[in-house]
Amino acid sequence: MIGIIDIGNTSIHCATYDGYKLIKEKKLNEPSLVKEFFSGTEEVLIISVNPPLNKEIKETLHIPVLDFPSSLIKLDNYISIAGADRLANGLGAAKFYKLPAIIIDCGSAITIDLFTKIPFEDENAYLVEFNGGAIIPGLNWYFSALRKGKNLPEITPGIKEKIGNSTKDCLYFGAYGSFIGGIKEILNRLNCQDKNIIFTGGDGKRFSSIFGEVYDPLLTLKGGIVAYYTIR
Repeated sequence: MIGIIDIGNTSIHCATYDGYKLIKEKKLNEPSLVKEFFSGTEEVLIISVNPPLNKEIKETLHIPVLDFPSSLIKLDNYISIAGADRLANGLGAAKFYKLPAIIIDCGSAITIDLFTKIPFEDENAYLVEFNGGAIIPGLNWYFSALRKGKNLPEITPGIKEKIGNSTKDCLYFGAYGSFIGGIKEILNRLNCQDKNIIFTGGDGKRFSSIFGEVYDPLLTLKGGIVAYYTIR
């Protein structure tokens, strides 16, 4: 079995695969639980945007560990770097869906990224091309920022389509306008009409239901296993 870890800003998502077949997956709250989860695993590939937690987990595991190979994705000449999780999403989309695709990853931050097929002259060097995108605050980040220094109620982050009457409902409706309107505008700028749109991430299901698009909570992990078998 092969292990894949997606280490985000606030979560540790782990999975094991036999070939491309998912064996098990789980979100863990503590790095100390990772070693037990991957008991019996041959190797682990890590997709990480959290260097301190990445280091801690590597020290916990006693099996070979591989870093996500960003070199499999072609970056625009003007783009210096993008997070490994965003690039893994592109590999997952290329293998399990159809390009061009726009991936909307709704986590601590919401990333909206465009991936396209590789030009013929580069097809032996890369698996997918990353054409850039946008980053906006996630729901928790948005509501946390609103409450700082303001006399606002403590509420669970969320969105509602109905015009608000109370302060609480106004916050929810404001979030709806900010997120849904913002995402729609970015999708329009990316000429989304002829592209697959795939949502992922912890809040992805909430947003995908509003847009009526695909939700794949395992897309990042799928990109990880594609990367593993490409380099192995």
